[in-house]
Parts: sequence; structure tokens; C-alpha cells
Amino acid sequence: MIFDIGEGELSKKFGNKAKFLMKMKKQGFRVPDGFVIDSNTYTEIISHNEKIEEIEEILKDIDKSNIASKSCSLFKIFENLIIQDSIIKEIEKKLKKGTKYAVRSSGLKEDLEDFSFAGQYSTFLNVEGIKDIKKAILGCYKSMYTEVVLSYFVDNKLDLKDLQMAIVIQEMVESEKSGIAFTVNPITGIDKEIVIETAEGLGESIVSGQVIPERYIYNWFEDKYDYNKTNRLLNEEELKELTSTALEIQTYLGYPSDIEFAIEKNKLYILQVRAITKIKYSKIKDEWTTANFKDSGVSASVCTPAMWSLYEYIWETVLKKFIVQSKILKEKELRKLGDMFFGRPYWNMSVVKKAMAKIPGYKEIDFDNEFGVKITYTGDGHTTKITPKTILNVIKIALNQRKILKDQNNNIVEYRKDILEKYDKYIKDENIYSLKEFENIWYTLIKKDYLKSQGTYFWQIFINTVHQTIFRDKLLKYVDKSEYLDLISGLDGVSHLRPFYDMWDMTRDILKDKESFEFWNESSIVEIKKQYEKECKKYFIPQFKNYIKAYGYHSKKELDVTYPCYCEDIETVIKMFKDTMLLDDSYNPKEDKKSQQKKYFKQLEKLKSKVSNRKYSKFISEVKDMREMLWWREEFRDITTKIYYVVRIYTLKLAELYKENGIIDKEEDIWYLKIFDIWDFIDGKKSDKDIRSIIIRNRKYYNSFRNFENENEIGCKFEGIDLKEKSSSTDIVGVGCNNGIVTGTARVVESLDEIERLQVDDILITKFIDTGWTSKFAMLKGIVTEYGGLLCHAAIVSREYGIPCIVCAYNATKLIKDGSKISINGTTGEVTILEEGKACL
Repeated sequence: MIFDIGEGELSKKFGNKAKFLMKMKKQGFRVPDGFVIDSNTYTEIISHNEKIEEIEEILKDIDKSNIASKSCSLFKIFENLIIQDSIIKEIEKKLKKGTKYAVRSSGLKEDLEDFSFAGQYSTFLNVEGIKDIKKAILGCYKSMYTEVVLSYFVDNKLDLKDLQMAIVIQEMVESEKSGIAFTVNPITGIDKEIVIETAEGLGESIVSGQVIPERYIYNWFEDKYDYNKTNRLLNEEELKELTSTALEIQTYLGYPSDIEFAIEKNKLYILQVRAITKIKYSKIKDEWTTANFKDSGVSASVCTPAMWSLYEYIWETVLKKFIVQSKILKEKELRKLGDMFFGRPYWNMSVVKKAMAKIPGYKEIDFDNEFGVKITYTGDGHTTKITPKTILNVIKIALNQRKILKDQNNNIVEYRKDILEKYDKYIKDENIYSLKEFENIWYTLIKKDYLKSQGTYFWQIFINTVHQTIFRDKLLKYVDKSEYLDLISGLDGVSHLRPFYDMWDMTRDILKDKESFEFWNESSIVEIKKQYEKECKKYFIPQFKNYIKAYGYHSKKELDVTYPCYCEDIETVIKMFKDTMLLDDSYNPKEDKKSQQKKYFKQLEKLKSKVSNRKYSKFISEVKDMREMLWWREEFRDITTKIYYVVRIYTLKLAELYKENGIIDKEEDIWYLKIFDIWDFIDGKKSDKDIRSIIIRNRKYYNSFRNFENENEIGCKFEGIDLKEKSSSTDIVGVGCNNGIVTGTARVVESLDEIERLQVDDILITKFIDTGWTSKFAMLKGIVTEYGGLLCHAAIVSREYGIPCIVCAYNATKLIKDGSKISINGTTGEVTILEEGKACL
């Protein structure tokens, strides 16, 4: 089949190159006219020539040793291939007399998510007439079987089955100048820089390295150009149009793009667009990671400036204070601790590692494994030896840590009481305020009350991180990892389990009442919601309303204030109730807790038999302290979720007032301002015009990366590190976080939108867990994530539910096929694929 560029529905049969061009044309970008011959035509041609089986036979046992001979054999097939008259006639109808064309390959396995075939398939330029078009088409087909392409497939273990190709035939642009534009800097990793390389004539000369192009760099976020003043090819107008178009393409697609362009008679043409698959970070000197930021939700997807600035405010204020007060580092030794790259928040691992390295016995490998970050060294990495100097240093740190811990423990109950009182006051405040009055209330909420609540939570996290490491290393001399995991499981009354416990009890009551059960089971979500809104007194609706009142501050994405909470999203909670109601008593979470607590007491008995009574008394005291620390960490996580809910509703109210007063155009614009921008506006340091300009710029940045899958770690140290060898389809290993071996069906869930696909007794395979997924844990047999650490939310909650959990299983969502039968070992972190265990690359 043949389709005009810019017409027809996009199809996999076009290949990515053709699909991108068709997208660009439909979106209004200037793409040369032409047409696409889909991949079915390739199949028809080789079928007509009776060559399908011969090609498959040649490719069957290909390896590094025979690529050259097999490529030669395949070439011979295409030298004598005949294109049917019916296809030739269809192509002829599309050709314009006297017009030259570019004939481009568009392979169906080209520009895959993790692999790029850029420059490996053939392109033929200045082709005129049907005779030469035929040769060019066969030349494109033949380029699928060059030694270079076949080697790329073999080296990257890509499937050679069903190789197909579409063809793009476009009118030639007789370019005076042409080149390539990268919408992020692929060498330095600077995500706001557009890099342009251009030369005279056709762009193929740049791609093939025949000329030295002129380079232009434009930081669009700061509106700064950087290029050699001797550059002569692009004038100011052309440069502005080119950078503007490149940014438009990136914001439209939502990820960094590699764009081929040409300029003819002052007109800019887009010749090709593909995703940039490899980005280096030569100018990002520190080590940066999203570890735990993804688990908490703030870096789970592209992040709005408002959400990141809330986190940044705490991170820069509280972490710095903790490090300095602990006497770990001096203030002058600190650098920026958090930043945004590619639309996601990262924290500065280099500074944190420098702080942790002050403690004797510190091993970098343990730190990295704890957070599940990439390893950039051999052996244990940096270790801090025990010397008189380091002992003196650690005594100083230990004394300050002891004071910090004592202060936190002495005041933590009062902190909780104070924050919850503030929460209740904000929730109950129904007064009507003027804009100025409400700005002052919002200002105080964020600058003081939010800082206190979130700061207390982060303080607890930092305390846990330091003391958990010390405690674990001491205890592991007497217990193994499996026993250690049992000692930190079975916590009583963990905050994020309370909603499910109450939901469980309510659904058991519904099951006992025939009329109520029939209503909940047979009514649609819409019908149940109507009864909820009518304040129906039957079917346990009043109890359901109380549930929403108690837990409505939760959401699927709890640490993202831009996302609706359950009190705004009743349908989701109704669905959760309907699902839970269908679970039998074997899924009772209270039984899970009893089981975990039994394991805990059993391990205490085993420990008692291994050590003296005196040492046991000391250990049991430390075990209880550590469990209490973990409990408080989760408790304050829940409290901060409440405060985030307040921040959300008050920020939305502020947005409503700003819209009414003409300061912003839409209420959602508020999320594209940092809290610091709003403070400056309230303080008179920024004008309405400044605010609008910031919103426009920040929206572009957000949209530029909304479809981009960022790397968990970035920085020049991580360049060239390839983790692909760590996991194969039969050897996937992560960090075990809860004991147990289970076998079940793998359910690969890529995003929050897919969690409803989960079925009872599935093993969830996902990148990371958000706090809003907790209600699904009860129905699962196990969990495997690509990110997270021993103290991440997925690990803590899975231990309370008593289900095996593995984190940091690199590439699990790609290596495990949805629906496969797998076995996971929550102690060792091993995943074994039992059926249909082929890597899904």
C-alpha cells in the first residue's frame, strides 16, 4: 500500500522514520511532499519472487563468524528481485514528471526505544524516473542485510525474525545548507541546550563526516546563544526559526529529538526526526540519582515546577541543616543538593557520599546497594578505614547524632500533635478572604507549616539512614540477611496500612448483609457514586462517607500535589472497595500482620540462643529502637501526605483567585510556577508579566520531557556503564527485601494507568511503586521493581503484607513478558522465568 505523507492513519507498517515524518507533516511542520510505501509491499515483493523461505533459512543460524558470507548471500537475492507491475504502476501515479526524489529506508526495527539504526540503512538522493526509483527501492531493501546492520542485530541480541522495511519517497530539497539539530546537548547532558551542526549543500556530507560543520548552541531556557563569531552559514533569522522549530518538535513529541533539516530559498524543511537514544553527561560533574525520589512519587514522571520546588525547599533547607548540625560536613563543603534534569528531580549523591564517608567502616558498595544505584567502580569502591583520626571524627559525629536522635525522640509526639492540629485548622477554615489575605495564609502554610511537617519527616529519614546502617552492620554479625529482614518486619499499625485495614473490615460487613452486598456487587461505579452524593442511609454508604472523610487525603500519586486526591476522585475508591469485597478471607491483612509478627518473635528467640543475656538485652533494645524509627518514618510520611493535601487545595484556591484577578489565564498555570516565584510575586519582586513569562517557559520545559524515560543516575561518572550484561531472560537479580519464594503469573505494569490490570495472585513487575498503590498489595503474591532500596515504600509495605519483594531488578519490565510464569526469591533477589521467558527487547 502507498500513502501520501501527511495523510492516512499512522501504522507500524510504515517504520519509525516514515511515521515521524507523517506526524510532522500532519502537525504543520514543513516536510517535503512525497509518499510512503508500507512494509506489506516488501513482503509482497519477496513473496512474489518466492524468496521468503530462502531468506529465513540464511538468517536461521547467524552468528559473528558467518555474518559476512550470509550478507553476501542475501545481497545476491536482491540483485535479481522483480517488483510487480501493479506496484510499479501505483508508484508511477505518485511521481511528478521532471522531479527528483530522495528515497529513504524506513525499517520496522529502526530507531527502537533502546537501539538506534541511525545511518545504517541506505538513502538515495536525486533519483529521477521510475527505473532509478525501482533500483533505489531494492537498494533500501538490500541495506537491511549489510554486514554492519546484521552485526548490530547480533551484538545487541535483537530478533532477526520478520525483518521488514517501508520506503519513504520525497521530493528532493535542493538545499543551500542543511544539517542536524539536537534538542538537548547529547555530549554535555545540558537539557536546555539546542545544538545545531550545519554545512553547505546536502546533509549527507555531515552524517558521513565529509565536512567540518559549523556549530551553534542555544540555551532556550536562558535565551543565550553560543557559537563561533566566524560562523557564516546561518543568519539571525534562520537561527531563530531553526531553534524555535526544534523546540516546537520536542515539546510536541515530549522527548529529546535528533532532527535533520535543510534550507532552500530561505525555507526550512524537516527531513527526518528521531528520538535521541544516547546522551552523555560530560558537564554534569557530580553523581545525581532519582533513587527514593521515584519511590516517593516526586520523580515518578515528569515533574511540574511547583511540585519540585516544594521538594527542593525541604531538600536544600533540611538536608543541609542535618549534615551541618551532625558535624559531618562544614557548610562551605556543601554544594547544591537537588536539581532538575530532563524534567525530573535528582539528588546529589556525591555530596551525600562525601558525608557518609566520614564514618569509619563506610563502604561505597553498601551505600549504592542500599539505594539501588549504578555501580561505577570495581570491588567495594571507597571505604573509610578505622584510624585514630577517623575514630576521633566519628566520636564527634556520634555525639551530635546522639543529641539529634534524642531531641527527635523527645519531641516527636509533640511534633505530630502540633502538625495535626495545624492540619485540622486548615481543613476546617471556611472563611472568605480577599486575595491579599489569602496570599498571606498560603505564604505561611508553605513557608512555615509545610516546612515543619515535611522537615520532620525528612529528619526522620536521615536519622533512619544513618542509624539503620550502623544497626544492620552490627546485627549481621549474628544473623543472616533473611533473619534480619524478619527483625524489621511486622510493625504494628503502620500508617499506610490503616486505610486498607478499615476497608477490609467494611467490606466484610458488606458481605454479611445480603442487600448491601447485592448493591455493591451489581451496581456500577456511577450508580454507587450517585447514592454517595445523595447521602443514602443504606448499603453502608454512611460508613463509606466516613471512610472518605478519614482517608480522602490519599491518592494514587500521594506526593504530587497536582494529582487529585481520593476525596476528589470517589470513583477510584469505589473501585477499590468493589475489588476488595471479592477477596476471600485468605487475603485478610490482619492475618498477614500476625504471621509477620510471629516471624519477628521467632527471630528474637533465635538471636537469644546465639548471644549472652547481656548482649541480647542490648540487641533487643536496639531492635525495638530501630523498629520504632521505621514506624515513625511511615507515620510522618502519612502526616506529610495530609499536609500535601492541604497544600493542594489551598494552591488551587490561590489559582482560582489569581485567575479571577487576571494574573494567570488558567487555574492549572499555577503548577508551572515554583513556590519561590509566587513568594516573589507576593513580595512585589515579580510582576504579572514576569509570572506569565515564567509559566510559558516552564510549560515548554515540562512538555519537552513528558514522554521521556530518564536514566535513574546521571553524571559523567556514569558514561559508558552498561548494565545489560547483569540480567538475561533467565538470570534477573535484584535486592531482596522480604523473605519468601513464590511462583505465579507476572503482570508487567508500566504506569499508574495500568494498575487495574492486576489480578489476584499476580506477581507485580513494575519500575517503581507509588504510595497510592498500597491497596493492591493484598491481592499480590509478590513484587519486583526496577528501582528502590531496602527502606523504600514498596519494601516496607510488602514486609507488612508478608509478600516477597525484590527491588533494583534492572530492566525487569523488558526482560519479563507480561503473563509469564515466574518464580521470585525475596531473600536472594533472584527472579526465574519458568515459561515464555524470552527477553522482550
